[in-house]
Amino acid sequence: MKIIIPKLSVASKNFLRQCGYAEISNWHKNNEISYVRTLNPGRFYPRFHIYIETNPKQIMLNLHLDAKQPSYEGTSAHGGEYDGEIVEAEASKIKSAAEKFQSKIQPQFLGFQEKKSWWKNLFGL
Repeated sequence: MKIIIPKLSVASKNFLRQCGYAEISNWHKNNEISYVRTLNPGRFYPRFHIYIETNPKQIMLNLHLDAKQPSYEGTSAHGGEYDGEIVEAEASKIKSAAEKFQSKIQPQFLGFQEKKSWWKNLFGL
């Protein structure tokens, strides 16, 4: 399931850590970085698995559920689910968490005021 969220005020990996995901590196795929969150503490499977693609305006998360470990060496046949009720519920949680980290940079009044000349003060300009 692809989740598209606007650019965040924090780094993508820090946002995913806040959501309970851990960073992993896949040595089978040139140390490709992805993020996982297990459903059972103390076990590696089943787990949610996320790959990140970023551009200047948004972040695309590719989310799926790895139901079990790959069956054969060198394959990715792990019984992954890319949609369904469980994956949609996790996507909803991620989207609602992202709203807290959205970049909302607004100009703020810092307390500085234009210094008026003596003449402007005198004539109220």
